[in-house]
Parts: sequence; C-alpha cells; structure tokens
Amino acid sequence: MRPGADGGGTSRARLVWRALKATLWHGKAMRRWMAVAYELHSRSVIRDLQQEYLRAIRPYVHRNTGYNERVAHLTDHMDWLETAFRPAAFEQIASGEALVLVELTAPRGYDFMRLQLQQAPAQSPEGELLLTLTLRRSADVQHKPQPVDAAVLAFSRFRIDDVACLVIGGVRGQRHPVHRISPMEVSQALQGWKPSVLLVRVAQELARHWNLHLVGLDPAAHRLHGWSYQLNKRYREASKRIFASYDALWEHFDAKRGPAGWVVIPLTSDDKLAATALSPEKRARQTRRADYWIRTRNVMRVEFKRLLQRPTREPRFSHLTETMDRESMKARLNYGDSESEPGIDSDSEYDDDVVPSRVLETGPGSLL
Repeated sequence: MRPGADGGGTSRARLVWRALKATLWHGKAMRRWMAVAYELHSRSVIRDLQQEYLRAIRPYVHRNTGYNERVAHLTDHMDWLETAFRPAAFEQIASGEALVLVELTAPRGYDFMRLQLQQAPAQSPEGELLLTLTLRRSADVQHKPQPVDAAVLAFSRFRIDDVACLVIGGVRGQRHPVHRISPMEVSQALQGWKPSVLLVRVAQELARHWNLHLVGLDPAAHRLHGWSYQLNKRYREASKRIFASYDALWEHFDAKRGPAGWVVIPLTSDDKLAATALSPEKRARQTRRADYWIRTRNVMRVEFKRLLQRPTREPRFSHLTETMDRESMKARLNYGDSESEPGIDSDSEYDDDVVPSRVLETGPGSLL
C-alpha cells in the first residue's frame, strides 16, 4: 500500500481482493510458494519475503493463469535460475544488480551501449527476468547523463505442457517520461536494427544456449482483454496498440500457434538479411545489418560461455573402447560419427549455424 508500490496491471483495491482470495481459497499453493521463498531467503537469494508474496498474487500478463499455476511457474523459474548462471554471475543477479551480457560498440557521444540481464521488480506482470538494451550519453554531450533503457524484454523459464521453455511475456520500448533517446538515434546506433527485433534475436541465442524452447505471449491471451479493462477507454486504446505490436513482432519471426495463449518462436531466423534486394541502397543496408548482427552474436557466444551455464550433456559413447563394433554402436545409439564428415565437428554447440547468414553467400563482396 506504500506510494510507488502499485502497478503490475492492477490497482490497490484489486490487489487487496487478490490477496484475500489467494489466502482464503488458495492457501495451500501460497504456503508452498512461501516455503520455497523462505528457503531462498535463508540463503540470501531472495531479499524481501513480503515482496515475493506480492509477486505470487499479482496478476500475470497471461490472463488465464490462476494462482496455482502462477506458483508452479515461480517455483520452476527459481529452481532453474541457480543452474543457469555461473556462481559469480548468479550472485550478481541475486543481489539485484544488472549483469552485463555484452558491451556493444557505443555510438559517438555515448559512454556505453550494452545488453543487460536483471531481476524484474515484484510488480512486473510479464516475467521474472529483464533483458535490457541500455545506453548512456557522455558527460560532454549531456549534463549529468543517466542510463536509458531503450528496449526491455521480460521473460521467465517454466514448463508449458511439460516442455521447458523460455517464455517471453512482453517486449516494450522506453517508458521513462524524461530520460529518453530518440528512435532515430537508437536505429543508427544499431545499424538499422529495431531494438525489439534485436532483443528477440538475443532471446533466441539465450534459448539455444540453455537448450530451451522459445515461446511468446499470444496477444489474444493478454490480460487487457479482460472485461474490466475494456470498460475503460484509455485501456482499450492502449490494448489496441499493444496487440498490434505483438502481432507485428511475431509475424516478423514467423511464429506459429502453440499451446493455448502462446506462440512458438523458431530458434533460428534469417530476418530477411540475405542481400538480394534489387536496389543497391537496400543491398548495402541489408549487408550492414547482417554484418552487425554476426559480429554481435559472435561476441555474445563468447560472453555466454563466461557467464552462463549450459544444461548437462548426455555422455558420449563413440570412443569408449576401440574393441567395440563401431557400426553397431552407431546404429543402436543413432549417433553420428564426426570422422565420417571431415571438417564438421559434431561437438559444436551451434551445428545448425555453420553459415551465420545467407548474406555471406549472396552479398556483394566482403563484409567490411
């Protein structure tokens, strides 16, 4: 009830009602979540138990998520979180600090431009982790400059239909009313990339690194479809803009219909980066965008190895002994032999991405 603690798609009065409902009718689920939260609090992974109680009772962005399902999602996410980061990186995330994933090349007049991961505030309805594109102008350009989040992607990790997924609950632009950067500046800094598209591409890389399926919220299941929101004209107009943005973003990535309320996003996409446009100007623009993404992705993959952990791999049996019948072993285990294909490393983490983009095959000359 303190000032500044509201938000998350609900009013104070509605939050009080949800707290009563959760306590009286869903006490078993709430006790289960608070037991998990208390255990994490005893190890300093969670700082504020009251905040975590509110996190469980606030409405989720998917309007068909009940209290029991919300508790299951939170528990699943927290169980995964400690295994997803290396110890130093996890300690930084748990302390509430932002973890810098990649330092991007800052444009002229800026101190830095980076991709960061941090925990979402308790009132965030869209996810438990935030992936942000953050920039800060230099002191020579602006007096007492402040970091600005040019774009934010909120996500969680939980199971949908018993499949481990990285779940995108929302992608948004700048929200601060004062500290802002013009879209033109951001586009120039990213070599023509839209911030929201770039963040989804980064989410694809994260999902591949963690061996997760990537899903996003279907706008048809957004909380703003609720009748109480549709009665308000301001909410109706905002919902139209939000739904249109979701539809355009998922269409760009050729997302397919998935389980109820979700769309399945492919883990790889070319983003129409093949330099095949008839206009020389368009070909040059496509080449610049592709080159920027390829360089950024290569840096990300190096940083991922340093900061993030990968799921435990299954043991390999191809070189256990030289006396085994190699052909029969391959047949039983359905396992390929790297020696049969020179130049292809079957241990590669990104076997399906040997050629980074078709622009390398169709572009005019070398990428500079």
